Amino acid sequence: MTEKRQRVVNAGSTNSTQDSVVRVVSAPATISWVRPNDNSTININTDATLPEIIFEFTSEEPGPYQWAWSIVWDAKSSGLKERARTGSVLKKFSKSGSFVSSEKIWVVDFGGDVIGGKLTVKVKVGQAEIERIINIKGQNPSAEDITTFVNNQEGLSGFDKLIAQETHSKNFINFDSEPITSFDQGYGMTQITNPAPTYTQVWSWKENILSGSSLYKQKQLEAKNYLGTHGSYTEEQLQHETFSRWNGGAYHVWDPTLRQWTRKNNILCDSQTGNIGWDTDNPTNANNTEEVLHNRDSKQYPLGGSGQNEDHPWRYTGICYADHILDE
Repeated sequence: MTEKRQRVVNAGSTNSTQDSVVRVVSAPATISWVRPNDNSTININTDATLPEIIFEFTSEEPGPYQWAWSIVWDAKSSGLKERARTGSVLKKFSKSGSFVSSEKIWVVDFGGDVIGGKLTVKVKVGQAEIERIINIKGQNPSAEDITTFVNNQEGLSGFDKLIAQETHSKNFINFDSEPITSFDQGYGMTQITNPAPTYTQVWSWKENILSGSSLYKQKQLEAKNYLGTHGSYTEEQLQHETFSRWNGGAYHVWDPTLRQWTRKNNILCDSQTGNIGWDTDNPTNANNTEEVLHNRDSKQYPLGGSGQNEDHPWRYTGICYADHILDE
């Protein structure tokens, strides 16, 4: 087998499994790739568009030529930490296509989709076939770009602040330039899970925002309907009410004496967290300062719901979530 490989011109791929059978793709010396370089990396633009990616080969053989391409990305959990991903593949995203052309050049087009992963391109020339593999990665936009995009969409005012809170305004982990993926298959900067996002909604930060914004619009509508039951309200009140409902329940209560909406005054927030607080109507919490309650309960926070009990009656609350984001 080794001797045969030495005589092959433009040999194809092999593998590292001992005694396995590998199909060696060979081609006459008159057929070879011009560009791109094998196993090179090309980045999606920061404005969520594909750059011009050109596959070109040279051959003395006349066309037409049979082209085939496939792109695959194996999604593994990343969390938000900049480190290598571990664990099993949560979902495999893929797309493929083929066409016949007399041209020796193909400008990559995924039917308008903006997607990344391992792209394999094959061209069959007569009885011979050549193959080239590249990697397409992502790049994060700036926070300013996100804000501009969000503000240009109807009904999304403030959504950029939620994105900054949830994923630090990132669609990709910088360590590997692949989309953020949670253990429960939340993808990208808005962590969309249901309905399951498309390949493009995972890799295009703009499509990710538009897909994830549907829940935000729903919460905003709920907030408008709630606040509208007692006349007018301010834009600031609407944002607090929307953000609170994104992470929990209502933020405001109607004060009939003052005849205005006021923040629920029975919730004391732990300012050292993003969405944890205490119900001061609970006798165990009443008449205590934030510092005292934090020292009492903070060791229970990592336990989640199981860390909440009669002695440690802290809670997750949308009110504290809204305060944390909007009142910083």
